[in-house]
Amino acid sequence: MLAGRPFWDVDITSVWFVIGMAVATAGTAFATVWFWNRRTLQRTRRICTLLFTQLMVTFTILAAVNAQMYFYSTLSDLMHIADGPSVPDVSVSTVKVKHLDPKPAVPFSDDDGKGLPFMVTKPPLTDQPRAPHPPRRGADPKHGVLVNTSIQGPRTGYKLNTFVYLPAAYFTPENARTRFPVIQLTSGFPGTPDTWLRRMKVHQMLAGLMESGRMPPAIVVIAAQNPIEGRDSECVDAPGGARADTYLGQDVPDAIAANFRTAPAPAGWGLLGYSTGGFCSANLALRHPDRYAAAASLSGYFKAITDITTGDLYRGDDALRRANSPQYTIENARRAPVRMYLFAAKGEGKTVREAREFARKFRPTDTVKVQIESSGGHNFGTWARGLPAAFEWLGRELAAGAQQGEARGPAFTGGRPLH
Repeated sequence: MLAGRPFWDVDITSVWFVIGMAVATAGTAFATVWFWNRRTLQRTRRICTLLFTQLMVTFTILAAVNAQMYFYSTLSDLMHIADGPSVPDVSVSTVKVKHLDPKPAVPFSDDDGKGLPFMVTKPPLTDQPRAPHPPRRGADPKHGVLVNTSIQGPRTGYKLNTFVYLPAAYFTPENARTRFPVIQLTSGFPGTPDTWLRRMKVHQMLAGLMESGRMPPAIVVIAAQNPIEGRDSECVDAPGGARADTYLGQDVPDAIAANFRTAPAPAGWGLLGYSTGGFCSANLALRHPDRYAAAASLSGYFKAITDITTGDLYRGDDALRRANSPQYTIENARRAPVRMYLFAAKGEGKTVREAREFARKFRPTDTVKVQIESSGGHNFGTWARGLPAAFEWLGRELAAGAQQGEARGPAFTGGRPLH
């Protein structure tokens, strides 16, 4: 216990913790020198003290990096003593589809042998609603269906891996004509779509949230966002480089809208991401107001950055860099009202300050909610705790917007017309 707190709740991002580690490391090195020539068990002692000193040096360096980057705020955070909420242990069926045609010429049917192994595409909108086809190949839509596919962008030429989660409600007869809100997920770096599924188990989380009624049914899209392997695209169009913004903000929505029963954009479309993905979600929402009405950022930042993982993204173009900085565009770019959910953990320090500063820039016509987690840091355990509330907020906002959008008529459908 320290100051009335268990030792695992001590703040390991504080400068005093790092100084303490450095002092302990120096003491270990001094002790190694002091006992070096003692004859008793000399060889064993030398090996042990050298190894221990090296470990202390390594831990001190890691502590300094952690204090700078806010990965873990306490030992309990590091050791997963206070990890995220349990995810429902449900089986979500997965089907593999070679690719999604961004502009299918005709609606797929159950016997033409094309497209998906069962009816998940848009049915013909006739006077008599058509029930979805029963699942094939052993797929059971009881908890939703995860479609593993790829999307080839007509604008960019990229063909990247994509997962599409379809809620159980998508397959019920009463919803055969229903259009569902769409949420695009963006990852931190070096995350991939698989990170959402294997590390976050987001498909199981979504099934639990929707089946319990905490979140309205929605289509959730997880598209790869780094066209150049090993290079952080920041989800932007880089001069002479990757065109991630065009792929994520245009190619992907077009393909999804062309193949699934989606709500009209922008009212029924949104984004959600963590870390770099949080930046991507905020930036894409502001840059594409015709596509997205809302976004959620978990531990994201709001100023365009470059580092060793991105390379020279903007090639010295300050105007382009500002145009990809949400903290600038939120105030200075012409735009429609936007809705955002900003999440950060108290232990992240700088991220909390930046989220609050960013929130103060919103206009009265905008909607912004800032959620600060009382513990945690820049890590998956913290994001797992924050995700359910973010999904609930975003789901409600998009469901309400989709209903209003239906009443006004679609602003954007992507691909071929629905009627």
